[in-house]
Amino acid sequence: RMLQSTSGGFTNATDLADYLAKKGLAFRDAHHIVGALVLKCVEEKRDLLDLTLSEFQQCSSLIGEDIFEAISIESCVNRRITIGGPAERTVEEALAKGWKWLESLAL
Repeated sequence: RMLQSTSGGFTNATDLADYLAKKGLAFRDAHHIVGALVLKCVEEKRDLLDLTLSEFQQCSSLIGEDIFEAISIESCVNRRITIGGPAERTVEEALAKGWKWLESLAL
């Protein structure tokens, strides 16, 4: 359900801009490209992950086949490894700390 709820919200748009910036494009230019792609998706009632490689590459030749992995919701979530972030690793660490704290109360 959580994965389904991410559809249509463009939660991965920033990750697309980051992807382009890592490929050497200035972030302001990446932001412009992503804005155009999001507008296309809104007008066509589609999600970024519904676009084809060709459609992505019409906006930037920097985009390769790795784009689909780079902006998959799972990848986007797992890159968020800040304290309290949603990455699987971060959640597991928080759970371990929570269990340890609970065990300390049961002395």
